Amino acid sequence: MSPRWRKVARDLWGNKTRTALVVLSIAVGVFAVGMITASRTMLTRGLAADYGASHPSSATIYTNEPFDDDVVNAVRQTRGVKEAEGRHSFSVRARVGGSNWRELQLAALADYSDVRVNKITLDQGIWPPPRRQFLIERSSLPSLGAHVGDWVTVRLRDGKERQIRLAGIVHDINQFATPFTGIAYGYVTGETAEWLRESPGYNELYVITSGDPRDKANVERVTQKVQDKVERSGRTVFRVYIQAGKHWLDDPLRALILILGVLGALSLLLSGFLVVNTISSVLAQQIRQIGVMKAIGARSSQIMAMYLTMIATYAALGLAVGVPLGALGAQALSDFNARFLNFSIRDHSIPPYTILLEAAAGLLVPLAAAIGPVIVGSRITVHRALTSYGLTDQGSHGTWLDSWTKWATWLSRPVVLSVRNTARRTGRLMLTLATLTLAGAIFMSVVTVRASTARTVNAVFGQWSGDVWVLLEQPYRIDRLQHEAQRLPGVVGTETWRILSARRVRPDGTESGNYFIYAPPAATKLFHPQMIEGRWLLSQDENAVVVSTDVLAEERDLRVGGDLTFKVGDRKRTFRIVGLAQTLLTRDEPSVYVNFPSFGALLGGGNRADWMMLVTERHDAAYQSAVTATLNAYFERLGLRIRSAFPMAEHQAQVQAIFNVIVALLMIMAVLLASVGGLGLAGTMSINVLERTREIGVMRALGARNGTVQGIVIVEGVAIGVMSWALAAPLSVPLSVALSHALGMALLRTPLSYTFSFGGVLLWLGLTIAIATAASAVPAWNASRLPVRDTLAYE
Repeated sequence: MSPRWRKVARDLWGNKTRTALVVLSIAVGVFAVGMITASRTMLTRGLAADYGASHPSSATIYTNEPFDDDVVNAVRQTRGVKEAEGRHSFSVRARVGGSNWRELQLAALADYSDVRVNKITLDQGIWPPPRRQFLIERSSLPSLGAHVGDWVTVRLRDGKERQIRLAGIVHDINQFATPFTGIAYGYVTGETAEWLRESPGYNELYVITSGDPRDKANVERVTQKVQDKVERSGRTVFRVYIQAGKHWLDDPLRALILILGVLGALSLLLSGFLVVNTISSVLAQQIRQIGVMKAIGARSSQIMAMYLTMIATYAALGLAVGVPLGALGAQALSDFNARFLNFSIRDHSIPPYTILLEAAAGLLVPLAAAIGPVIVGSRITVHRALTSYGLTDQGSHGTWLDSWTKWATWLSRPVVLSVRNTARRTGRLMLTLATLTLAGAIFMSVVTVRASTARTVNAVFGQWSGDVWVLLEQPYRIDRLQHEAQRLPGVVGTETWRILSARRVRPDGTESGNYFIYAPPAATKLFHPQMIEGRWLLSQDENAVVVSTDVLAEERDLRVGGDLTFKVGDRKRTFRIVGLAQTLLTRDEPSVYVNFPSFGALLGGGNRADWMMLVTERHDAAYQSAVTATLNAYFERLGLRIRSAFPMAEHQAQVQAIFNVIVALLMIMAVLLASVGGLGLAGTMSINVLERTREIGVMRALGARNGTVQGIVIVEGVAIGVMSWALAAPLSVPLSVALSHALGMALLRTPLSYTFSFGGVLLWLGLTIAIATAASAVPAWNASRLPVRDTLAYE
């Protein structure tokens, strides 16, 4: 081995701390790229595989009155329908032992051996469920707290209780996950449903259309034909849900992957900053060695090759560490998200493009980042190289910190020295500040996003003043509903609405997909939407409608002051649009609002309602839950059939929990970036100590104690950290605005209600000081242990 390659080997092995810092900085970037890109592929691939294997429905039609196999067979003969299947869905209250009652929604399948649409798979237990037994969807298992073989008590609509055994656990990729809804889901046979006092027949119709499953226009056209056929059979369609080949997780998953991908790219960028900083520091430390090599005949190209080889070795070591960690991180991240979102990942293979990206991140980025410092260092003249090291080159020549410290007479001399030391190497300082500043700005942005999600959720639920929502299976007389509800202990107010599924008739005669018409009483006191344009409904309005922002996503021609024609069955009516409201609880169900009398004129039955809101004496979650349980039992005894009832506080907590999981994932990436910044600062302080070895020896020769030397180094690191915090705080404002907008648009189709978190700014200040102290501790300890003789003789 020639002398220059032996020098490279000695530099790599002899400076283990520096080598470790460089390798770690590269490995962090490789890890981030590998984890994000591979987990993105695993998640999208796993969801697509699970969803496609289930033969997902293109649309689901819900009816108030039951239908039979004749209707299903007639739908199968409809042009454009590939397959159709009916199910009967109903709700009971369930508990295990003496636990709290939970809502359990059961679906009765006609033939478990021939499930054609929205297939379910058995994870554990008996298939199909035996008589008087049921299967539970796996995401519901923690909510119910049952195990296979347990007996579960269910309370029927009429108040009677039955014992039903849990026969197994299944996975239904098409079912909403329980953490998102708070409802447990189970599956029984038709015979068991009748034993649970349910009438025979189906109330849900699942349809698969022919052609491209993602052609939403085609799905809507075929679904309209099916809906018309169902309504002509004498059934009332309560709701139509269009999937059109799109799983309900698509948008949240895409949003999560997009944001994590951006943070992964920023992590790679920070890794490049670290490489530039470290290589520049290595070259600065070895300036005199370069001068000696050039003095004895080394060419600039040979020196460049030597240092580029050193960088390539660093990169190879970084790849060796980062690639397997990235694979493990991708598997862990994708499995965590898949469990939360309730689908399975069976293929954890790393896609080839991830390996290529990791190689580019680990090899090309360090080489590209270091090429500039290497060229500059290799071209230095012999005279400058041999005279550049030592005390004469370490002064801070007229920086702004010099001027500031002259006026800051209240600072001690060691502190003044620490502050002035930060500007000795301006380029190195800038790179270190860039790393810490970007990491800090992202951390504060994530904290702000968390605050913005909480404010958004509060604003969404703040639109509603009711404490308990009650959706009935069919319309009942308003006076009876209000009379019976107000007899319940704890109920101090009620408000009844009507809800109906309808279609828009466009000016060209075509029809839209289904919307929900909400009909509140005139001058409702329990709903206060945020108006984007125009006004809310007035008591005297007879022909006015307020449109939600969700409708405009599909019907872009609608304007305040324009007309909107609805079709309900064979009836049509035109309304004048008087306002545009932002409502965020109806994402998959675009909604419009008309006064209750107008609704009665459209449909008839103006003295009946199928939705009710209750106001309770107290508004905490426990009290709302107690009133909900009492309401369910009481209405069941009266024969008032409830489709679903839930306390608002519980629903709000569930929605906030969903956002919290996403914010937690963002916080993991932010902590990763903060770790990168800490590594960069540790490397900078280590190199600074090495460069000032002789200076430290002079201070110790003049009587400086170990604590004084350590304090100078630590205060310097803290000063850099505080400077980065001061730069990161204003930068976090536009970053957090962009992040809040992206997350809100992906999940809610509207930006989050932005609120800047000043608590996050203070939190990052504390973390910055802690990180800077920790990053400076080892270099400070090493500096205080340098013997005076060795430091003064150091070359």
